[in-house]
Amino acid sequence: MHIPIRCVAIVYVTVCAVFAQTPPAPQAFEVASVKPASPGQRNVDFRVYPGGRLSFTNVELGQIILEAFSIKRYQLSGGPSWLDSDRFNIDAKAEGDPTRDQMMAMLRTLLADRFQLKVHRQTHEGDVYALVVAKGGPKLKESTGQDSYIRTLRNTPRELPGVSYTEIGQKASMPMLASRLASTEEHPVSDQTGLKGEYDFKLDYATDDNPETGRSISRALQEQLGLKLEATKGPVEVLVIDSVNRTPTEN
Repeated sequence: MHIPIRCVAIVYVTVCAVFAQTPPAPQAFEVASVKPASPGQRNVDFRVYPGGRLSFTNVELGQIILEAFSIKRYQLSGGPSWLDSDRFNIDAKAEGDPTRDQMMAMLRTLLADRFQLKVHRQTHEGDVYALVVAKGGPKLKESTGQDSYIRTLRNTPRELPGVSYTEIGQKASMPMLASRLASTEEHPVSDQTGLKGEYDFKLDYATDDNPETGRSISRALQEQLGLKLEATKGPVEVLVIDSVNRTPTEN
């Protein structure tokens, strides 16, 4: 039987299109080691390396979950108390050179496989903050730097009360600052300043408003940066832990 040439051409193009499809990115590490940290281990570290390597050293499982799902502490609900005490060492390697988001997806798979972690998300109305410009206007310096970051320095020794901190911002946007403040205030913070630039700043504050330790972050924001936090209500998304095993499966 003679097949018209135009039909053959159509079949050929279709087959080529199928083989040209890009395979989905892998959602699991190629190899991974998960071990409880030694009781006497002191150094704490978390790094994502170029080339698909991820490493946690002596980190609480609760903190690992926060990193995997890219959420703040206030967004984690439920789960056993040992999430904030049991520490683990994780060393994992992926194929190729995945992005950070792809690495976090692989970490979520690892947590589900090795710790049998089961979670779900939900949203409720809660307390939130709006970052706005204070009376008198902002006290911010336009950045001329190359690197963009906000770094936290702890000034008070861990064994003493009344902890004081310094936030060092370089080429930092207001959404970046709002995100950092959300961790400090343990509530969502949205940028409502209307400021679109990138700024250098230094913010000194304390965990309370004690004259011996320093200004609270609310006072420090107004006095040093010309910004303030306004309390309001809004949607708060949380990650609810349904179940998790304390002992990971073997490597």
